[in-house]
Amino acid sequence: MSDLFADLPWFLKEYVHSNRWSSFRSIQTETYELIRNGDSHILISAGTSSGKTEAALFPVISSLYTDPPAGIGALYIGPLKALIDDQFERADYLLRDSGIRVTGWHGDVSQSAKKKLFANPSGILQITPESLQNIISNHPDQLVPMFASLRFVIIDEVHAFMSSDRGLQLLCCLETIERITKCRPRRLGLSATVSDPAPFCEWFSASTGVPTEPVTDGSIGDRELEIRYNLFPTPQEEEGIPRKKAVTAYYRRLYSDIEGRNCIVFTNSRDSAEKTSHSLMKMAELDNRPGTVFIHHGSVSRELRAEAEKALKSDSGKKSVVATVTLELGIDVGNLDRIIQVGAPYTCSSMVQRMGRSGRRGGSQNMVIYCNDDLSRYWAETDGISMDTVRCIAMAELVLKDHWVETPSVPSRPYGLLFHQTLQYLKPGLGAKFAELAENVLSMYPFRNISRDDYRTLIRSMVSSTFLERMEDGTYLIGTKGERMAFHRDFCSVFTVGKEFEIKFEGKSIGSIQQIPSPGELIQLAGRVWEVTEVDMKDYHADVIESDGTVNTPWTSGIPGLDTRILKKMKEVLVTNDDYPYIDQSARDCLRQCRSAGYLQGVGSTFVDRSNGYRIYPWLGSRQFDTLRRILQQVDGIKGMRSRQPYYIDVATDLSESEIRSEVRNILHSRSGISLVVESDDLRIGKYDEYVPESLLIKQFVADEIDTDFDL
Repeated sequence: MSDLFADLPWFLKEYVHSNRWSSFRSIQTETYELIRNGDSHILISAGTSSGKTEAALFPVISSLYTDPPAGIGALYIGPLKALIDDQFERADYLLRDSGIRVTGWHGDVSQSAKKKLFANPSGILQITPESLQNIISNHPDQLVPMFASLRFVIIDEVHAFMSSDRGLQLLCCLETIERITKCRPRRLGLSATVSDPAPFCEWFSASTGVPTEPVTDGSIGDRELEIRYNLFPTPQEEEGIPRKKAVTAYYRRLYSDIEGRNCIVFTNSRDSAEKTSHSLMKMAELDNRPGTVFIHHGSVSRELRAEAEKALKSDSGKKSVVATVTLELGIDVGNLDRIIQVGAPYTCSSMVQRMGRSGRRGGSQNMVIYCNDDLSRYWAETDGISMDTVRCIAMAELVLKDHWVETPSVPSRPYGLLFHQTLQYLKPGLGAKFAELAENVLSMYPFRNISRDDYRTLIRSMVSSTFLERMEDGTYLIGTKGERMAFHRDFCSVFTVGKEFEIKFEGKSIGSIQQIPSPGELIQLAGRVWEVTEVDMKDYHADVIESDGTVNTPWTSGIPGLDTRILKKMKEVLVTNDDYPYIDQSARDCLRQCRSAGYLQGVGSTFVDRSNGYRIYPWLGSRQFDTLRRILQQVDGIKGMRSRQPYYIDVATDLSESEIRSEVRNILHSRSGISLVVESDDLRIGKYDEYVPESLLIKQFVADEIDTDFDL
């Protein structure tokens, strides 16, 4: 078959034969050659179910089997507990006769399994960043016996780490392990959403001094996409009858899409997932198909999420799961016939990731997107234009034709993480002077853009607030507040998890909500409507019984910003006459109306005359749009302003178009980003930001939120 097959241990050859592989995929052979003949780190970029995991695991396992290391030979790091569990089952089956031990490690893994690994570290450790930080923080004496022989680090879903403090924390953990144990493991990254590998490779190499080689699957499988459009009139129109008809027709069509198929129905919010699953569950019950629709999101209990995952993998009949981002990443959910997306996804990366959940095991990817305009919501239309529909088409064009997805934005000045890692370094109690802290903490890759002066400012603040203590000789020790924080059980997590109110039915948890309910209140959770019977504030839970009716249970969560390239493509969709074969007739009619409205509004021009000024259509991404809005607020001669982000800005002014352009350019080139920060800006976003001086948070905000790289 190839040199790769010849070098495989017998149990992997058996696996290849039992799965009837006739050949290896290009990413598998290329990764094998790079590992065998080179020293670089490797970033494997390919679609879902493309063999990425085997491309990384096969050469790693072969190395550990042929030459067993003294301790743990490979780390597998994943972003989700469920992904760790899923990959544990996969690797455990693969290695069942090999003698190589696989250990899964996260908050839900038993202490006995962890103690067993401490006593005899070996094989492959599958772990989350928080649990890896926990080992470093609370078991420093175990680092050398565990990791001194570490050869490989596999990071799954790299794109999910890059844009967060969590990913930077992971890089800090790896750098700490390498410094203490002197190991130099090779890194193997896996991602399904990379269009420009260069930023990924830079992040992945970090401060190791070792380059990262991208391995890309150039082939793109068949993709079947359909965009469908629905319009829901206001409840006031004709006593709500047209709205009821439109909503009923929509759910009937949605139900027919999932009937007799294995599907995931993705939504953009937990609220939407609850409404959608509730309706589909009711329809399935009326159709004598109870137990065929499930729900999966972060506020549903772990047991119910596991039940939904098991249902998709089951061979006993066709099942569907309504889900949010929790099923977007690479958990194996079996062979899906179709993906449904309710509402335009927020990013092209998400579109690719979700579409790729179908088409596993050789089939084509199949996705249906429902763009729904609800006229009872003020944002349904902008100037008569269904921006969600236009955005969805633009994103489809970028994905299907340009093969483009966003590059994650890496936090540039993570002062909150620097606060955390400083406490981590001083936690053992030995103390350190500033030069030592700068050499061992500030020098880590995530803090490369932070100056020594800024670090001194942070250290002084930590001393004044008693997180640190400064001795007469200049040695810093962990202070009383710092000690309480560093030894708290939540210290190893750098993201905030809001406390939610647990909901129980017949003594079993069905999930949690963000608000405290009252007895008699109706809530919607896990696809059902419940009536609260009792509220226990001591244990922070409520008991419920199943009820009927309709109710909204709101959840709050952030919405990703749009990339400038998406906005530019939206403009192109509006101002051209291009047809798109993947949109249905309703979407085609909607697009025609959008183009007519856009022509009347002048969306093809940046400046459109208004009676008291201009409407500006900048067609910039969310960050650049917000930066432009801030700049316009500082232009003398602009008397008033309102905006619909990120689509237009109305300015009341007597200035000419050329004068406004000139003023914007002057501010762009002559003023610092700090001048654009206003008092109402929320500077404290990260978990530890509240302990960082405001002067540093302003710098962090400017680096991460202000983008002046544009022209008007």
